[in-house]
Amino acid sequence: MRITAQSTIAASERALTSLSQAPAGEPLRLPSNIRHLAGGAEAALTQVIISWAQQNPDALLETFIESPEQIGGFVRRLPGLVAGLCAKKATGHGQTGSIATALHGAALARLDQLQSERPKRGYRGASAEIVCADHLGRDTPYLLYLPGALGGSGLRPRENFRDLASWLLRGAIRGSYRDHVPADAADAIGAMLFEIFKNTEDHALTDIAGDLLDVSIRAIKTNHHAMAPDQLARIVGEYAPLARYCDALTVPQGAVFTHLFELSVLDSGPGFAATWTGSALPDLSLEDEDNAVRACFGKGSAKGQSRFGEGLPHVLRLLRRQKGFLRLRTGRLSFFIDFSDEEHAADGALRRYEQAGLAALAPVAGSLMTILIPMQRA
Repeated sequence: MRITAQSTIAASERALTSLSQAPAGEPLRLPSNIRHLAGGAEAALTQVIISWAQQNPDALLETFIESPEQIGGFVRRLPGLVAGLCAKKATGHGQTGSIATALHGAALARLDQLQSERPKRGYRGASAEIVCADHLGRDTPYLLYLPGALGGSGLRPRENFRDLASWLLRGAIRGSYRDHVPADAADAIGAMLFEIFKNTEDHALTDIAGDLLDVSIRAIKTNHHAMAPDQLARIVGEYAPLARYCDALTVPQGAVFTHLFELSVLDSGPGFAATWTGSALPDLSLEDEDNAVRACFGKGSAKGQSRFGEGLPHVLRLLRRQKGFLRLRTGRLSFFIDFSDEEHAADGALRRYEQAGLAALAPVAGSLMTILIPMQRA
């Protein structure tokens, strides 16, 4: 299975379809120079890689790495990092030997940076990643967990997640736009992140039978996009809901580009519907799965416990006011909310994305939620 260099959301869906049709043990060919990762596409590609690794634990990762010096650059992006953490076998372009040991070592070294008290040393520009590699015992990054906590999960308290959200927003948003981040954005995003990660500890580290996953990744990804709306709309064009949203964006007065803050959160667990129903995906009809995702998202509980509490509703209010966008990919379904559309914003309900000619999308590991918030300035 080959990943294209222009890895848009639509390209990731095509890759998932190929994965669902491929024989067991199918190698994954991952390019080094990945482009067009706007609008949550980098996290979407990462979800593809995790899905491949879970289905093919001993399969080969084929890269275009030609020298040891390129390995460090390969793991600097989230898809390359996760591939290096998950793949047991790896080759480089034109090389006769395995690069698995070197790649895994470089991925672990970067993960150590990201999980340390000074994670910015491992960041690329305005983008940031926080990654838990649970299957490797690297599951308590400093930004999310209290060092040396005894008993319980060790997850930092809710107020620390508010500070984390504020720090991520400041790191991603630059210049005069930083002064116009909504006052309640850190509160809303921090509460959502706290509740999501608290939930992943309960529901995303095991399969539906309760067995620990052989490959388990949880991650936060932020980014800042600055480009003309028509350019952004072309990049995401094959994913129609996001293309319509980007086409409707307006450039702030006196500016050349529109600016978007992107936040993606993903895990590799059973997904919304399986968690809600306690049933594996093959045992659920599409209608059952659709109903379960909407119930899980809308009512805010999983197995009788609070899934989102007030965090997600607060974020939805923020997105409605800022005319943002939300995408959710889980199981065999994809959903979105376009808050720039007055009718859609009024009800705030998930709308299902259906790919032409397909009743269901290819199954994906875990759940991925991306929010996009347009930035204004004075």
